[in-house]
Amino acid sequence: MTRQHYMRDAGLAISLLTAIPTPARWPGAAGTQVAGWFPAVGAIVGLAGYSLVKGADLIPQVNEVPYVIATLVVVVWALMTRMLHYDGLADVADGYWGSHDRERRLEIMSDSHTGAFGASAVSLIAILLVMSIGSILSAPHQGAILIVPIFSRFAATAAAWLGTPARAAGLGRSVMGRPTPISALVAASTLVGGFALAWFAYGVPGFVACVFGLGLALGIPHILSLRFGGVTGDVMGASVIITEAMMFAVYALVI
Repeated sequence: MTRQHYMRDAGLAISLLTAIPTPARWPGAAGTQVAGWFPAVGAIVGLAGYSLVKGADLIPQVNEVPYVIATLVVVVWALMTRMLHYDGLADVADGYWGSHDRERRLEIMSDSHTGAFGASAVSLIAILLVMSIGSILSAPHQGAILIVPIFSRFAATAAAWLGTPARAAGLGRSVMGRPTPISALVAASTLVGGFALAWFAYGVPGFVACVFGLGLALGIPHILSLRFGGVTGDVMGASVIITEAMMFAVYALVI
């Protein structure tokens, strides 16, 4: 692949996971290595949240309302990502608990309506995110706002590289496949950057939290895909937001 292809894939990853417009266009039959750029997109999302937090610090008495700022961070991230991951979580929750038959679960996931399982899952995850981020904002360092989105997006990368597609077509299928050395290097470099940030911000506890997050990113897509006979775009989205919420909770507990 040429440099032009790699820049195309970076643009595709940004436009796929965020509402940021890019000129990149999906190729026809040609393959892509979009998944390798997902952690880097997470870094962009994290930077947006961190910038919001630091901007809020300039407002007098803002330290007295950390959970309001945390809610704003969660809302901005949801809007910035077009609620893609919440949609995946809702569909996976409805399908996961909605039937004992694999094909029926896939049908439920494809339904545009959100059921009780999906609504409950989204509500609980959103609460966990707000409470965890609010606790982190009350701590001396807020580096976790930058770090966690990197590892949570790697959950989608792990699903794309290590999983098997549940359907012959679809969004998830279009980004799946074995990585090239360059694609793997891009993802690995971004993760190493996340580990470095965690070490400098929090020391050993932050580094351990990243190890835990890496384990979540590798394990959650596998656990979810077992229920559906493979990976879908919804499984990727759900894996991202579940990893994110659980990793923020760990950071809130250890820092």
